[in-house]
Amino acid sequence: MRRSLAILAFTTAWQVAADAKVLTADGVKAANAGIATSELIEGNEKVVNDIYLATVGKDVDELTSAQTSALLDVASQCPMLGGNAVFRARSLYSLVDDTYDFDDQLLCLPHGIIVKNLTDRTANSVVVIPNPAVDEASLILARTLDGPGTFIVYDALGTVVMRQALPNEMPRMHFSTASLVNAHYHYEVRGPTGVIGSGKLVIVR
Repeated sequence: MRRSLAILAFTTAWQVAADAKVLTADGVKAANAGIATSELIEGNEKVVNDIYLATVGKDVDELTSAQTSALLDVASQCPMLGGNAVFRARSLYSLVDDTYDFDDQLLCLPHGIIVKNLTDRTANSVVVIPNPAVDEASLILARTLDGPGTFIVYDALGTVVMRQALPNEMPRMHFSTASLVNAHYHYEVRGPTGVIGSGKLVIVR
């Protein structure tokens, strides 16, 4: 009997927390809908925020066809014109298709914007294992850094959710993912000369 009451109390508390999260997301979504936009970057931010608040913000992991289409429209823009929302749209779109490749060189060239080729950065490739991860994972570099570096993890909106220093003598770093909720994340490793590697991290429990 006591166990049944404990389970009921836990279930009730969980539902209250979930409902509060949904109400908060709905409130922010309503405020976002009322924002007037006149520039492409502003419009993109509004679209991506609206979809995020309607899905990930409410623990919904499925996108409608309209949401998918809207995300692909933003994600397919040249980020130099569309702003940071382009990268956030790509992160959310990966929930539908994580193999889609957005070629910024081709996307920006019609607008007269030349994006530098980043192939030279792959010389020191990085990887996180296991991936998907549960409560812990390891970052592995192909070689040690030339100087102190930083490991940064971003959520779907581009917010930094984890930042750890990387000593230059360590080609491998173990880290905890216990503080990260179930979601798709983007990570990058920065060295003395800038970003030297990046990738996606999925948390599944």
